[in-house]
Amino acid sequence: MSQLKPERIVLHCGLHKTGSTYIQRNLQTNREQLLKQGVLYLGPNTFKKRCSELWRHLQWGRWDRKTSKRLKSQTRTTLMELAGEHPQSIHTIVLSFEAIFGTLRNGLAEPPRRTTPNKERKTGLYRYAKSRTKRLMIGLEDSLQHQSIAWTVLFASRDPEAFVRSCHTQLLKEGRHTPETSNFGTFRQTADFSHTDPQQLEQTLRKLGGKRDLKVVSINYDQASDPQEPSTFLWNVLKQALPQQDDLLRQQLEANTDNDNLNKTTNPGLNERGLELAIQARPLFSRSEWKLFRKFLEKNFAKSR
Repeated sequence: MSQLKPERIVLHCGLHKTGSTYIQRNLQTNREQLLKQGVLYLGPNTFKKRCSELWRHLQWGRWDRKTSKRLKSQTRTTLMELAGEHPQSIHTIVLSFEAIFGTLRNGLAEPPRRTTPNKERKTGLYRYAKSRTKRLMIGLEDSLQHQSIAWTVLFASRDPEAFVRSCHTQLLKEGRHTPETSNFGTFRQTADFSHTDPQQLEQTLRKLGGKRDLKVVSINYDQASDPQEPSTFLWNVLKQALPQQDDLLRQQLEANTDNDNLNKTTNPGLNERGLELAIQARPLFSRSEWKLFRKFLEKNFAKSR
């Protein structure tokens, strides 16, 4: 039996372009402080690399097959290692990853897949949010051999037009655009955002409750954030994610002079010139070269807020 028996698991699921990278960098920087408070934090890189079987299951897992022994073993081992010397003191796991509901690439940029193991091959951002989240929850429950978990599914939403435009910019930055979708007007007409309405997402995700203790929380990003004070959004997220620890964590995070991320804007948008360069330069670079060019764009053509 696993020594790790968290009372709560918080899934911070984005949405995309709602400050997720900022939240993740600050939580990762202060991971040791969180552990001292009984909170185990996992970000996107840790999850994809060290819980790769669970990540694969989240994306392509089939309902007619039980959680594999390999997945359970890898996930349990990883969580135990990350929990440190006293796994029994961990009462909350926080997993932050905006791709839990779906990826921009599969939802908006790529054509429908011909075949997938679980038949989830249609496009449309967050079309399969419920089934993906359910597979993640079951995978964690089975890995921890623990069913009595209080779940919180937390996501932030923003103004629909700003959301669509920021997703388009992100795809341009990632080099995922085509000649047709480079133009925002064309992208706006052809991309499927019909599953991204926050109220619809809340209603759909609540169906995962059943016998589970489940709370679905939606935060309005525009109201909860302040362009002049990036940390405002972090404090509002912590109030929802870790209500018992948020005051103490805020004091500790503000006192940590080594944390340069607290007042730093991450993953910025691009100004008009930056967008033009992204569109014009894409055919010139390989995928690996594009990563370097993206850093150049973000450094020199970031959109002022």
